[in-house]
Amino acid sequence: MNKKNYLQTLCCTAVLSAGFAAMASAETLRLSTLKQPGSDGAIAAQHFADLVSEKTDGELTVKVYPGSQLGDWTEVYEQVIEGAVDIAMQPLATSSDKRLAITWFPYAYSDYDTARVALAPGGSVFEIVKKVIGEQGLTPLAVYGSGMGGAGFPTEVNDPYDLDAKHDLKVRVWPGGTTHKVLLENLGYHTAAVPFSELYTAMQTGVVDGQIGVTATITLENFADITKTWIQYNDHFESDFIFMNSDSFNNLSPEFQDAIREAAEQVSNEQFIAVEAADEASLQKMRDMGVTVVTYDKEQLEAIADRVRSQVWPEIKDELGDETYEALRSALNLN
Repeated sequence: MNKKNYLQTLCCTAVLSAGFAAMASAETLRLSTLKQPGSDGAIAAQHFADLVSEKTDGELTVKVYPGSQLGDWTEVYEQVIEGAVDIAMQPLATSSDKRLAITWFPYAYSDYDTARVALAPGGSVFEIVKKVIGEQGLTPLAVYGSGMGGAGFPTEVNDPYDLDAKHDLKVRVWPGGTTHKVLLENLGYHTAAVPFSELYTAMQTGVVDGQIGVTATITLENFADITKTWIQYNDHFESDFIFMNSDSFNNLSPEFQDAIREAAEQVSNEQFIAVEAADEASLQKMRDMGVTVVTYDKEQLEAIADRVRSQVWPEIKDELGDETYEALRSALNLN
């Protein structure tokens, strides 16, 4: 082989080797979400994936599996713990640890501003969740919000601004929903446990006179034709967590870890802005449909929160356990 051919061969080998090395160093993570293809949530998950690729110059990619393609969300939760799935954007499995009930504990936050602070990395609720799921081998990255909760009724509600009023109405709570059962009874309602799949028929036939545990948007999607009154209690903030298998996360380079965190936090921050606007749009749509929409100003919401924290929380603190309950109270300067 002459010198010229040798150098050409050497250069080609170097180029191919560099290409193979780049291919070998590239890594793909799997992300599962129960959000349906084309939905805002699925689009947000893909946005997260695109940001990760952008921040790592394509060296780290995320493959999104929407619509529970990798399994029911409770199954996926276990798969992320086991490392079979790397990342999920979905609810936390409160059945795995009762302390995770803090994510929908009534009036852990009472508006978008307090929810944004509490659910951001370093925030009171985020840090409690970080400790709990950290023990399960999971690393929380950020929160994807879906909106503030309230209560919907197929009838009128008398005196919704009087917190001591007695309402001859039976409101649905989800099976096991002890926190909101006690909350509603404190606000003058009766309660009954009904699975979500049976809720429409239960409201339509008068088995229950209302429902709580969802947002205005979810109510429009599922109960628009039977909802006559909507009360925007801001009792909880509906959200999914973006979380990752801790081993998968820790095995990444510090630069890739930063890219993952930054991408998740960017998606979270953008969604907090979007969801507040979406909630207001849903309330306006209800008004346009003739639904009586009851809202509270910041001072009124703080009064409701103060009442619930002083009267309801002591009755439901066992849902969190003493340590988590006291951590929440301390974060809100209630001790």
